[in-house]
Amino acid sequence: MDAVTAKQEVFKQTSGRDLFANVFLPSTDDWRRTVIIHVHGGVWNRGDRSFFDDRCRALAEQAFPALTIDYRLSGEATYPAALNDIKSAVRWVRSEQPFDISPHQIVLCGHSAGAHLAALTAATARSGPTPNDEYEDTATTVDGLIGFDGPYDCLGAEEDGETADFLGGSPTEVPERYREASPRERVTSAHPPTLLYHAEDDEWLTMRETRAYRDVLNIAGVDVELYTPPGDHFFFTEEPWFERTVNQTVDFIDRVES
Repeated sequence: MDAVTAKQEVFKQTSGRDLFANVFLPSTDDWRRTVIIHVHGGVWNRGDRSFFDDRCRALAEQAFPALTIDYRLSGEATYPAALNDIKSAVRWVRSEQPFDISPHQIVLCGHSAGAHLAALTAATARSGPTPNDEYEDTATTVDGLIGFDGPYDCLGAEEDGETADFLGGSPTEVPERYREASPRERVTSAHPPTLLYHAEDDEWLTMRETRAYRDVLNIAGVDVELYTPPGDHFFFTEEPWFERTVNQTVDFIDRVES
């Protein structure tokens, strides 16, 4: 394996805590032009950025700068705080160019609730909530989206539960937020190319929702692929799918960059 340099940096300061990025840098000086930012899952109320450390390291070994980031969980702040944190991370990479990262393109990759946040960021870069940070003149647009087993539609959620905690109220109390926070409802022709995965035996989320999201992207004319591998909600963390999805990510970015 090629050597990889791992660093840690604060990308945003909030009233509650600092938000960190784990940054994995290729050993070669000939870095790829695309930076990949990863967003962990955990039904918006738990999880940790280190979930994606191994994947970031594997991508850095293939010459991609790769980051995995914090965001405020629903117990700390409700929507749109987490969404704004992802957008702030995009702005930070573009504006600060940490560790000499000079991105030509940015791709977001998320799992589960992180896939939702990544998809919502991709869909609302030109509209929707805007983070209150020091990079207000920097774009939040991204050039590609990769989603693993995500929820892409908040409509139809239960009155009580993790979605209500995330959105700060039930569908009855804040109905407008459920549509606003649904990536499937926000798709336009400006949406970036997308690579989706949904495991056949996912015990948490139905493949039907991901297929419906894929269909909406298709109708909008977005370049989208969907893989439905065997396995559970965490299928891509183990072989053979860890290596396969890393290689498919590289192939996807090759097309994004071309």
